[in-house]
Amino acid sequence: PRTPHTPAEYAARERYLHRAAMAAYWRGELTMGQLGDVFGHRRGWDPRRHPVEQEVLLARAIRDARLADHRVAAERERSAWRAAELAAESARTLAEEAYAAAARLRPDPAPARRAATGAVRPAPVARWRPARVG
Repeated sequence: PRTPHTPAEYAARERYLHRAAMAAYWRGELTMGQLGDVFGHRRGWDPRRHPVEQEVLLARAIRDARLADHRVAAERERSAWRAAELAAESARTLAEEAYAAAARLRPDPAPARRAATGAVRPAPVARWRPARVG
């Protein structure tokens, strides 16, 4: 609790912090910059703290890094979905335009002959039909 700490205890705490940080780095949970901060005792990395406090700081740093990675991945996914929806809408629009252009190229069907003869000319068959989308 409130007993004076010896230099050996401080050295043990520093070794513990360095070992825990190296293990987290090798697992891919800390970046090289964060590891440099640990060894340089910057940004809140104090080797004089109790090992439990050091572990809490390490867990928070890992959690924050994972949260940032998750947010970046989620934004990339949203961007990909928007691009896919835009591409699908463009494909539908192009298909509609192609269908309208093909309809304009078809000749008008000939007017029907008199009903007395009974001969009806069939409508011309289109050679090309646009693909249906959706």
